[in-house]
Amino acid sequence: MKRILGAAAAAGMALALGLGAVPASAVATESDGTQSSTTAGSGVSAAGLSTAGLSTANLSAAGLTEAVARDLGLTPGEFEAAGQLGKRAAEAAASLNSLPGYVGISLAEGRIVVQGSGAALQARVDELNQSGPADFVLRPVATPAEPLTPAAPSASEPSSAAAPDASPAASAEATIAPAPGRSARDIDQLFQEYVRDVGTAGLQAVVFTDGHFVIRTGAHSTPESGVPGIPDAPQPTTPEATVAAPGTASPAEFAARYSNVQLETGASLKTEESYFGGQGYFADNLAICSAGFSAFGPTGLPLVLTAGHCTEDGLAKAADLEPATSSPAGGWKNPLVRPLAPLGKFGFSQFGGVDNSVATSDPATVGTDIAVVEKIRQDLSLEPSALRWDDAENPDPTSVKVIGSTAPVQGQPVCRSGRTTGWKCGTVDSVGIWLMPGRNSLPPLYDNDLRAVRAFDSLSVKSSGGDSGGPWISGNYAVGTHIGSETSSGVQTRALAATFVDSVREIPGGVELELFLNKPAVTSPAPGGTFGAGQTITGQVPAAPASAVAEGSTVRITVEGQAPFEVPVDDAGAWSFAAPAVSGSLRFTAETVNGFSASGASAFVFAPTPAASPSTEATVAGTATAAPAAPAPAPAAVPASHGAVSPAGDAAVVVRPRLENLPETGASGLLLAGGLAALALVAGGALLALSRRRKRAAPHHR
Repeated sequence: MKRILGAAAAAGMALALGLGAVPASAVATESDGTQSSTTAGSGVSAAGLSTAGLSTANLSAAGLTEAVARDLGLTPGEFEAAGQLGKRAAEAAASLNSLPGYVGISLAEGRIVVQGSGAALQARVDELNQSGPADFVLRPVATPAEPLTPAAPSASEPSSAAAPDASPAASAEATIAPAPGRSARDIDQLFQEYVRDVGTAGLQAVVFTDGHFVIRTGAHSTPESGVPGIPDAPQPTTPEATVAAPGTASPAEFAARYSNVQLETGASLKTEESYFGGQGYFADNLAICSAGFSAFGPTGLPLVLTAGHCTEDGLAKAADLEPATSSPAGGWKNPLVRPLAPLGKFGFSQFGGVDNSVATSDPATVGTDIAVVEKIRQDLSLEPSALRWDDAENPDPTSVKVIGSTAPVQGQPVCRSGRTTGWKCGTVDSVGIWLMPGRNSLPPLYDNDLRAVRAFDSLSVKSSGGDSGGPWISGNYAVGTHIGSETSSGVQTRALAATFVDSVREIPGGVELELFLNKPAVTSPAPGGTFGAGQTITGQVPAAPASAVAEGSTVRITVEGQAPFEVPVDDAGAWSFAAPAVSGSLRFTAETVNGFSASGASAFVFAPTPAASPSTEATVAGTATAAPAAPAPAPAAVPASHGAVSPAGDAAVVVRPRLENLPETGASGLLLAGGLAALALVAGGALLALSRRRKRAAPHHR
């Protein structure tokens, strides 16, 4: 009996504590009485990509829908989700790279595949999955069961070990026998050792893909000269055999030192020279290229980023806009009959290493292919987006907005825009260092002026002369600028892009990518509502037509007669501030800002709350009594920290969030909970007292 009474007393105490607890997390109650949650409406696409929270309907215009369906088999929402997934993978790579057992990272089947093994690597993968969606999976890297004997490269005797999905122009020569205890781990170190011991002759690229490194050799062709008015000239025929430069090792001997390095033979590489990103421009009538991304210099002046080789190693001085057409140009335009429309002047440019240096084993000669157009014409408005070519004369509604940048990841879906071939999509196949022929390259092999560029390639993206400099994006993120392609027998087999995050690091003083930002809206009080000093003003920065609000954005508030201040914007786009005490109406402007990027300001006016009469002194302070002229549309979701939009007609009341599937915890709910808790405490105390009384009354036994 004593145990029963003790248990009953404990149960009473526990019940009291449980009923008195207040929930800490919630599902927001919307103004229409419905509930929303961060998981509500989420889903997984046929491609295995989570599309929760993405603005699928806002990106489903003809150009994007057609391109991603044609080239990738994705919907616009899936393409957005892939961009977000790729960004998360690129950010995670920094913390994985230093761990023992790490080999690489890629995207596959809607997951982030971490290649490697080991307890430390598994622990980090588990941490990444716990800190966000469980997108990461650790997979060991397979090794050949019967490695082949090293053989000297030969174009006349192709290897039977070529990858089954390799293009006709790029087959693997041989899988080199593993060298016990020796594995390459770094692209830069592998590149420098190769150039030191073998040389640059015939070298096309050192890249990482599918859990191993690839040293790619083959012939080089001359860059496309880019003389406007002259069609693309046929490329000279050159042997595709690997020609080893004088050194201490042949390509095959060098590769045989490592267990995870393979050789491949490639075909000809060429740069493609021929506003919204992708729109064409002329470079001093020397070449025609495509604009890449709009950006800002260190002082906030507007810039356009494009390919460095378009400037002919800095010889080109001015850039002129190509007249817009209803579709990609499809060929060179004659500059003698076009109207001049200035874009700006060329500033910094780099093709290869520092000062356009040729590739050597010196790390400083590994660079990029980037140029800056500055002194932009004052009446020209640069847009942070990539042209989709639905309607080049009215491009804004059909362009893809840019909200940030990320590094490329193998398997990542990407799209590129250019003035010649328009909008093409595919996936990233490898990331590494590529050697491109410079302006001084000479026949027959064109390898006397090779420039080392940090770049990535795609076997599925198509391009042509004049597309160079154009933007490559994944979802709403900048990943690269177009630099060239590989062709075999007149057929393109891969496209190449300079890695954006590496390119901007080479620009002296730095640049800042221009970002798409929507104007902020106020969600409470509603239009026509009133305010009281200290009342929380809440708002929303919409994401659409992008997939998210640019990371690090703020809202700049300027109250009439006071100094401006900024408030943070959370991941869902919500922001808030406390209304200051002002005389009369509250008048302020709100503008979304992110560095030098800005949305433009929206103006708001709210009348003061009428003074409370004696009969209404008990009402909630700051509650509006006047109904708004028109109910404001509620945002898709407002985080619990900012409250939810109040119902129409009660504009100043912020409805507090409540938990889903848990008891109501408003005022009436707390009264009921308090009463039940008190009864439970009384019952528990009485039972405990009865238990002690019986204990004292019972006889003692020894």
